[in-house]
Amino acid sequence: MARAYLDQLSRGNGLAADRIAATRDALGKAERASGDARRTALTQLATQLDSDASGAADTARVRSLAAIVKELASAR
Repeated sequence: MARAYLDQLSRGNGLAADRIAATRDALGKAERASGDARRTALTQLATQLDSDASGAADTARVRSLAAIVKELASAR
C-alpha cells in the first residue's frame, strides 16, 4: 500500500522527486530489516513524511502515506 501511495505521489507531482526517491530507499531498507531496526526505520520514515507533508503539493496523500508507514512500524 505504501508503494502505491508513492507511485501516486510521483505521477501527480504531489511530493518532490528527491523526497520520493529517498522515501522509496528508506522503505526498501526498512523492509529488509527486522525487529527493532525495522520498527525504528519505519518510525523515522513516518516522522520525516509528517514533516514533508507541510510543503507537499498533495499534503493529504503524504499524511496518508505517513499513517500507513506508522501502521507498518507498529505491526508485529
